[in-house]
Amino acid sequence: MANKRKLARVTSLLVATSLVSSNFLALSQAQSQSIDRPVRAVEDPGVITTRQGITPAGAQTVFKGRVQGAAFGKDGTLWALSRSHLYQLNWLENKTISQHALKGVGGIRGIAMDKDGVPIVSYIEAKQGQPGSVVIARPDAGASPGGLAKIGSQLGTENVGSPIVHDGKALTPLTFNNGLAITDLASGQSKTVTVGVAPVAVAAGGNLAYVANWGGLAATAGLPSAPTGLKPGADLVRIDAQGIALQGSISVVNLTSGTVSDNIPVGRHPTGLALDGAKGLLYVANTNDDSISVVDVRTRAVTQTIKLQPFAQAVKGIAPSGMTLDRAGKLLFIACGGINAVLIYDLEANRISGLVPTGWYPVSVALNGDETKMVVATLLGIGSGQNEGPTKRFVHANRGSVHVIPMPDAAQLASYSAAVSENNRMAYRDAVVPQPNPHAPPRAIPVRSGEPSLIEHVVYIIKENRTYDQIFGDLERGNGEPNFVMFGEDVTPNQRRLARDFVVLDNFYTTGGNSASGHQWVTQGNEVSYTLWPGYSGRSYPFDGSDPLAYSAGGFIWDSVLAKGKSVAVFGEYAPSVLEDKLVARQGLFARWQAGDSFANQWNTRSPIPPLDKALVRNFPPYDLDVPDVVRARIFLNKLKDYEATNAMPHLTVILLPSDHTSGTKPGANTPKAMVADNDLALGQVVEGLSKSKFWSKMAIFVVEDDSQNGVDHVDGHRTVALAISPYTRRNHVDSTMYSHQSMLKSIELILGLPSMSLFNLIANDMRASFTDTPDLRPHTAIVPKQDLLELNPPVMALTGPRKAGALASAKMNFSVPDAVPTAELNRIVWHEIKGWSTPYPKSKNATFSPFQLDDDDD
Repeated sequence: MANKRKLARVTSLLVATSLVSSNFLALSQAQSQSIDRPVRAVEDPGVITTRQGITPAGAQTVFKGRVQGAAFGKDGTLWALSRSHLYQLNWLENKTISQHALKGVGGIRGIAMDKDGVPIVSYIEAKQGQPGSVVIARPDAGASPGGLAKIGSQLGTENVGSPIVHDGKALTPLTFNNGLAITDLASGQSKTVTVGVAPVAVAAGGNLAYVANWGGLAATAGLPSAPTGLKPGADLVRIDAQGIALQGSISVVNLTSGTVSDNIPVGRHPTGLALDGAKGLLYVANTNDDSISVVDVRTRAVTQTIKLQPFAQAVKGIAPSGMTLDRAGKLLFIACGGINAVLIYDLEANRISGLVPTGWYPVSVALNGDETKMVVATLLGIGSGQNEGPTKRFVHANRGSVHVIPMPDAAQLASYSAAVSENNRMAYRDAVVPQPNPHAPPRAIPVRSGEPSLIEHVVYIIKENRTYDQIFGDLERGNGEPNFVMFGEDVTPNQRRLARDFVVLDNFYTTGGNSASGHQWVTQGNEVSYTLWPGYSGRSYPFDGSDPLAYSAGGFIWDSVLAKGKSVAVFGEYAPSVLEDKLVARQGLFARWQAGDSFANQWNTRSPIPPLDKALVRNFPPYDLDVPDVVRARIFLNKLKDYEATNAMPHLTVILLPSDHTSGTKPGANTPKAMVADNDLALGQVVEGLSKSKFWSKMAIFVVEDDSQNGVDHVDGHRTVALAISPYTRRNHVDSTMYSHQSMLKSIELILGLPSMSLFNLIANDMRASFTDTPDLRPHTAIVPKQDLLELNPPVMALTGPRKAGALASAKMNFSVPDAVPTAELNRIVWHEIKGWSTPYPKSKNATFSPFQLDDDDD
C-alpha cells in the first residue's frame, strides 16, 4: 500500500509545470539562450535520425552544452552539472542562482552531494601538452565567487567517472587509470586503490565501497580476450564468441585497509548503482545488457537479473544508466538512455510500474527530500542548436536539459507510459506482435523478416565523410544546393550517374557524426555508452574494431548473417590498420595499379573479433589513405571472378572504400579532388563488375558514408550521399523518405531474413519505397572521371598567403586515423582550395539531430 500511496502523490505543480509535446514545441524563447541563461523550451527541437520523439515530462530547464548530472540540495534548490559549468538553479522560476566554471575538457564527469547538501564534482582539467588531470572540487565559498575550490587534483588522467561522498570522503572512479580515488574532504589527502577495467560508478555502505567496472576484471591467460585499443600495454578484457566484451564487475573495496576484498561479475557495462543498505542489496544497471543485476552484498553473489523490456517486442538498446531507490527500498527509478525515459520498477511486485518520458538520453535520476519529485539530467536534452546565429547549427552545439517531475499517480503514469511507447514507436508490454508469413509472395524487401525475398546477395559499401550537397547539390533532381557542390560531374561521374539511373535519396542521414560512432552505427545499428559519453578517452579511438568495450551486445551485421547459416565476406571494414604492411607511398601503388598488379599478396588483414576475422578477405587492406581505392576495387573484382568460377557469392559482402576522406592540401599528397575521383572510379568499377556478373539478377548494392562531418549541407550537416543499386531499384526515381544508417541495415535484415539488431533498426523506415518487385537488369558501365586521379598538391615553396598556410596546416595533420585531424580546420582548407580562398566558408546547419557524435567544430 505504501508503494501505491507514493505513486499517488500528485501536487498541483504537475499541472503548472508539466511540458508535453504540444506546448514543448509551441513555447517560444522569451530570451536568447546563453551559458548563464538557461531556457524553459525552444522553438527548434527538430527531428532525430533514430525516429524517436522527445516529449519530456515536468518543468524543463535547457542548458547550452551536455548535462552530466543533477541533484537536489538540502534547501530544495537544484544543482546541475553541464560539460562546462556547475549550476545552482531555482528550478521553479528557471533562474540561475550561481554558476561555477569547470575549466575542464571532454569525457565523463559527475556530481554528488555531501552531508551538508554541498555538491562535489569530478572533471578533467586540461594541461598544455599533457594528458588531462582528474580533479574533484566544490563551489568556492571564499574569495572566488563563481569559482570552484579544488579538494583533490592530479588524482588520475584522461577520464573520470561520477563520485560519491561517504563518511567524509569523496570516492571517485578513475576510468582511465582503473582505480578508485579515496579523498578526505577535510584534508584533501588521497589514496588510490586499483580496481577493474574502466570503473565509472561507485556506491558505499559502512566501510565498504562497490565500484562498477565497465570492462570487468582484466583478462587472465588462457581465456578469450582482446585489448581495449592498439596502444602497447592496453588492458585486456574477456570477450565472447562474437568478440564483444563480456561481464563487467563490481569491485568490493575495504575503505579502511584500502584493498579489494572481492570482485563480483555482473552484466555488460555496469553504469549505475543503487545500494539498499538495510536489505543488503546492491542494484546494478547494466547498460549494454538492458538489465539490472541484484547483488546480495553479504554473500557477494547476484541473486536476480531483471530484464528491462517494457515493450511488446524485446529489443536491444534500452540502455539503463543512472539509477536511484526510494527510502523504503520498494521502487527503483532507472534512467534509460536508449528510450529517453525513466523506468519505474516495483521491487515488491517484481514488475515494471511504468515509464516517464524525458529529454534525450537521460543519464541520472534523483529524488528530493520528501520524495514528491524526481530530477532527471539528460545528456543531449532537446538536440543540437545554434552557434553564432540561427543559420549556423551543428550537432556539437548540444542542449542538454534538467527537468523536475512531480511523482506521478497511477493514471498519470499510465499516460506517461503511453507517451514513451508512442515516442519509441513501440507497442507497450502486452500488445500482440505480428509474425512473419513464410508463405507470403517473394518481394524485393519483405514486409517482415523471415518472409521470402527476391534478393539473395547484398553488397554493402561504406565510404568516408561526405555530405549530400558536396556531391549532389547541383543534381537536376532532388533537394540540392548548387553553391555547396565541391565534387561535381568531372570528379564524381559514377555516383551521379548511379543516382540518376537508379534512385536519388535526398533525405538520407548519418546517425554517427565521427568515425568512432559512425562505424558502430553502420555495422551494429546501435552505440553503447562507452563511445557516447565517451569512455574511450585515452584508451582507443574505436572506429576499427580495436576495442571490445565499444561493441553493442546486439552484435554486428555479420553475426546476424552467420547465425542464420548464411555466408559473409568483409573487405577491410572495421579492421585495425596493418602497420607492418604499410606501403611508403600512395603514388607507388598507383604505378603498380597502372601496370596491372593484382596486389594478391600485399596485405594480411586481421581482426581481434573472431567472427569478423574469419570473414575478412586477407589481402584487402583496412583503412589507410595511402592505398588508392582503385587498388581496393581491383582486389575485390579479382575475388568476384573467383565467386563466378565457383558459382558461389556470399549472401552479405561488406566493402570499405575510404579515399573520399582526402588528405587535405598536404604537400605532395593527392589533391582532394583526385582522392574523391579515385573513390568514385573505384565505386563505379565495383558496381560495373557486380552488375555484369551472374549474380546481378538477385542482388542489391547499398552505398553510404560512415559519417558526414567533412562538409556542409543546406538541409542538415548529417545529410549524406547514399545509393541503392539493384535490378529491383525504382529506376529514374527520387525517394525523399527520411532514411538513416539504420534504414539501410533494416533493409538488409529484411532481405536476408535476419532479426533486428537493435531498437533503432526496428523502428527505422526500411527502404522499400526505393524498390519495386519487377527487375530491370540493365548494368552500370564505369565512367573514368575527367579529374586526374594522380594530381598532387603543390609543394609549400610554390605557395603564398592563406593557401600556403593551409598546406602547412595539412602537413601537420595525422591522416593515419580518421578524425585524428582537426575536422573544422580541414573542412575549411578543402573548401577554399576548391572554391577559392576568397570564397566564404558556408555556415553549418544541423536541423536533424543525431545524439551520438562530435561534429564539424571539434570538441
